[in-house]
Amino acid sequence: MVNSVKLLDKVQVQKYIYMLELLVSKQIEITIFENLFLQIRREDTYWMSDIFDRRVGKILDTFFLDVDAYNPNELFDPNDKFNINETELRKRATETLIKLKELIAGNG
Repeated sequence: MVNSVKLLDKVQVQKYIYMLELLVSKQIEITIFENLFLQIRREDTYWMSDIFDRRVGKILDTFFLDVDAYNPNELFDPNDKFNINETELRKRATETLIKLKELIAGNG
């Protein structure tokens, strides 16, 4: 099947799916998630080598930019269109999680 995601991509993306599930279900504090996500991404040679299927890479790259734009509620400036708060990051995490799961399941 031409549109399927490689098995190795499916294996590599599982850590991100797991972290997103923790964030979305509020089993992990957002600051802990942010630090862990950025650390794992920084050390992820698979992602950094641009090996992921382009669809998986685009979803993860977009969410990385969301995490980068995140500011804690006490520092959030609603007039700054280049930052997002906790509510918005959780919303985008949910959307990212759905997209990744659909893609990995072969529905994306």
